[in-house]
Amino acid sequence: MRVIRSRHEVGPEDFERPVATIGVFDGVHRGHQHLLTLLGEWSREIGGGDRVVVTFDRHPLEVLGQRPPVFLTSLDHRLALLARHGATVALVVPFDRELSTWSPERFVEEVFVRTMGARHLLLGFDSRFGAGGQGTVAYLRDLPDLGVEVREADPLVHDGVPISSTSIRQEVLKGEIERAAARLGRPVSLWGRVMHGDGRGRELGFPTANLNLMHAAAPTHGVYSATTVIDGERHPALVNIGRRPTFMRHDDPVDYSRYFNPQLDRVEVYIHGFEGNLYDTDLEVELEGKVRDERRFPDRAALVEQIGRDVSALEEWWAQRDAPPS
Repeated sequence: MRVIRSRHEVGPEDFERPVATIGVFDGVHRGHQHLLTLLGEWSREIGGGDRVVVTFDRHPLEVLGQRPPVFLTSLDHRLALLARHGATVALVVPFDRELSTWSPERFVEEVFVRTMGARHLLLGFDSRFGAGGQGTVAYLRDLPDLGVEVREADPLVHDGVPISSTSIRQEVLKGEIERAAARLGRPVSLWGRVMHGDGRGRELGFPTANLNLMHAAAPTHGVYSATTVIDGERHPALVNIGRRPTFMRHDDPVDYSRYFNPQLDRVEVYIHGFEGNLYDTDLEVELEGKVRDERRFPDRAALVEQIGRDVSALEEWWAQRDAPPS
């Protein structure tokens, strides 16, 4: 997928029969995937070409002085997921105060028509853009001489409710990863840059990759079984999310928050059987299930013993997962 981070560096000549959509696309859940499927169908209907997703470098609420939600996925994670589900071009629009004042008409003219020469715009059933969120399907269809055909994607419903990033976000934060995965259409995954830690995992005999999630949402504290892909090869992994209470001072409170706090908590990934160097690379881990809660152990030896049991359980799960059906 081609990623364009400045609309001023491209023009209509850089696009081929673009069919476009717009949104934040946090999580790239099943509803978003449905939208991308319809985008591909419309593209084929007009003879093929670019399937363009317009998204933003930050949440609009952040610029408007309101508290934005914690993202399920960082921008880089979203872009990777959008590419997997059929987008061929992503135009990342820097959202600022001036852009927030644009009318829907101006946004369509500046971004879709002048920048890419798009004449086909697909919106989600609840999409809104432009000042005051006026840019709905109904609003745009009533505009004279818009010069752009606007279509609306029907909502995708799960358990009688349209799938939304808001509901999935709450499930992830509560640690309900199986429920969230059903709405995402994929496992809950964490994406972050591998940073240098204090080497404590290696001292214990279980080296870990420390992920900087860039303030994306993570489930509640605990140890999770997971899968990660490195150089095209899948590896089983254990992911510890929390504050490593065994190494906290004894006078520190043990009733630490169960919700992920990027300022206090760590995400550590033990990749079973992998010995390479991952520092300063991006790593995605797919959470499969919760193994146990995080807790304080009486000493280092007790912790090492428990991690050994966790690894044995991981090996058993991986063997069963890869076993051929009977």
